[in-house]
Amino acid sequence: MTGTAGALAFLIAHTTRNRIARQLGRLKSPRYAIAAIVGLLYFWLVFARPGAVGRNPGTVGTSPVLGTVGGIGFAITVLVWWLRGGVTGALAFQPAEVQLLFPAPVSRRTLIGYKVIRSQLLLLLSGLIWTLLTRRWGVTLSAPLRFATIWGFFSVLSLHRLGTALVMTQPLTGGRRAALYAGRALAAAAAFGLLAGVGPVVLRLRTLGFEEGFRALGAALAAPPAAWALAPFRLMLAPLYAPSLAAWVPAFAIVLGVILLHLVWVLSLNVAFEEVAATASADMAKRISAFRERRAGGAAVIRPGKAVRSWLPLAPLGQPAVAIVWKNTVALIRTGILRAALMVVLVLVAMSGVMMRAADNGGPATAIPFLILAGMAFVLGPRMVRNDLRQDLLSLASIKTYPLSGAMVVLAEMASPTLVLSVFQFAMLAMAYVMLPAAYRVVVDLPSTLAIGLVLPFAILAINAASVGVQNAVALLFPTWVRLGADSGGIEAIGQTLVVTIGSMLVLLLSLVLPVGAAVTIATVLRPTVGGIGVAVGAAVGVIALGIEVGFLVGGLGALFERTDPTSIG
Repeated sequence: MTGTAGALAFLIAHTTRNRIARQLGRLKSPRYAIAAIVGLLYFWLVFARPGAVGRNPGTVGTSPVLGTVGGIGFAITVLVWWLRGGVTGALAFQPAEVQLLFPAPVSRRTLIGYKVIRSQLLLLLSGLIWTLLTRRWGVTLSAPLRFATIWGFFSVLSLHRLGTALVMTQPLTGGRRAALYAGRALAAAAAFGLLAGVGPVVLRLRTLGFEEGFRALGAALAAPPAAWALAPFRLMLAPLYAPSLAAWVPAFAIVLGVILLHLVWVLSLNVAFEEVAATASADMAKRISAFRERRAGGAAVIRPGKAVRSWLPLAPLGQPAVAIVWKNTVALIRTGILRAALMVVLVLVAMSGVMMRAADNGGPATAIPFLILAGMAFVLGPRMVRNDLRQDLLSLASIKTYPLSGAMVVLAEMASPTLVLSVFQFAMLAMAYVMLPAAYRVVVDLPSTLAIGLVLPFAILAINAASVGVQNAVALLFPTWVRLGADSGGIEAIGQTLVVTIGSMLVLLLSLVLPVGAAVTIATVLRPTVGGIGVAVGAAVGVIALGIEVGFLVGGLGALFERTDPTSIG
């Protein structure tokens, strides 16, 4: 292969090889090697192990419900592209590609072809991941057929987005203007068909009830005009729920035909897209940088000149430890975790409200989502909320200049994640109690209720303090084995998360043996005489014991912090 095509093929092959070699080179470090082994073992146990997914004997293919749900998501995505626009990101290249390829003697059609081929690397990886995920969903097609089907679907989606971006590139002239108007007209007609089909059912959901309402929605989506609007989108997913290989082959042939038509369409659009692509590339680089900064707790600025105001002011004078707590709290707000948590809570409240109206006040199930979220926050929260020493150890040399003892620094670093997690978990438990119908609430006397209510927040606070303390202890004791700064993805990151999470949970459980034992013993002795107050007293003793343990932990970590050499952190 010679000429421009050969040079671009050389570029794709060697950049891919170098990236894989760089990833494999990290396995020379025991930290990454062990984490990668654990991550691969996790994926094998969950997705690839024989028998990991139960299948009903005699069941072939997949329910068409999957095609309906996937078709709706596909349809909404494509309709938004045509009606709202905002798809210039499809034209984004890497910054180095913009600098080296755009000035080069390369035609626009060649650049588009290069971008299509480069995108296939990501599509193949995505197809592999989704092949494993769909097995968990009960898709009984063989793995090669699932992979081919998912690759075809993602290829259509990627090419269509690229073609839409090229059609919408300014200035609009001639055939592209007509294509844009035609595309928007078809998108508007499809949107109208969907709304006309499901709109009447949505308006009657409250009177139909939960189960009957969803059955009516399914019937509306399977009948005209909604079925007509979804037909081309469900067609792209049809191979996934083909009942046999004989049915899969013609269904996948249609997908391949659509891919070829998209390729012809995209490569035939001779559009001056360089300026738009350069702008989109710069915007993409800024968004990636801002995302990494926010995950690290930094103050990433995407739009210069727009000041970010903090609703949590800090006094100019005061205790230095308070400044650390303030800094970590503001950093957590900038990561977007609090905003995401608020959205999840609102969704859960709406779901519980629907369940209460649909099935005779919903029963105890209305409280289960909040209890599950509270439990997940107890187990995974200290690992996810990282605005403590796991972020600041990278700046250990600066922190050591603060006018604070090591124990006070550790306490201040632990304060923000502990308080945030405690408030969230207590709110989830309170919402679970509020959403629980009165008939299912445990009735106790008023003094016992007040005593338990007073002890519960301190119990939650103590457990979170111990859990966060264990995470910070791991970071101080094994800084080379813990990912400091912004957490990232990858097989080794999953494995490392599993290792650290399991180890931390074992240490936490050991630390709870003495407090729980003391609490159970005292509650057992006092409950026959004073009832619920005895349980509250036992819980209070357990909380005090756990608090003492946390105090010893903070003191020990403070001494370790003072002895830690900044050059050992990397």
